[in-house]
Amino acid sequence: MILPSPPELLPLPFLQGKVNTPLTLSVADLKSRCEPAEIVAVNQCSGNGRGFFQPRVPGGQLGNGAMGNARWIGVRLKDVLNKAGVAEGARQVTFNGLDKPLIAQTPDLIKALDMDHALDGEVLLAYEMNGEELPWLNGYPLRLVVPGYYGTGTATNTPRSTSGLRFRGL
Repeated sequence: MILPSPPELLPLPFLQGKVNTPLTLSVADLKSRCEPAEIVAVNQCSGNGRGFFQPRVPGGQLGNGAMGNARWIGVRLKDVLNKAGVAEGARQVTFNGLDKPLIAQTPDLIKALDMDHALDGEVLLAYEMNGEELPWLNGYPLRLVVPGYYGTGTATNTPRSTSGLRFRGL
């Protein structure tokens, strides 16, 4: 089943917190103001194989196969952070998108990366997958891709627009 692309009326990515210049950027801004980067990376759900667990555990009862390899094209998170100017004392960047928990008692789905990792040049804000616009079910219009992390660490639950990057100090 192919779903149509959603309207462009989604919140725009923004950077705030411990930055020198708070930014609001559209995907078009990212494409025109940052150099494109490409990475091939596997994305695996942390629940892959959960259906085989004994005793049973809560969550989607996945068998094998909740993973895939893709060619991601987007902009390096490092480049976006450098445009905002990470302020002294920033220790982490957090990501919060439009996906919300299904049960009201579940906390919001916010992910964090330490600044060293966020600035290593491998983390990508992807807008294309395998040479095409990022599909809706894979995070349209923008998805955080963090090679080497399970899907939950790559903003699998926060992709619908990486609508918030917040910098925290300790």
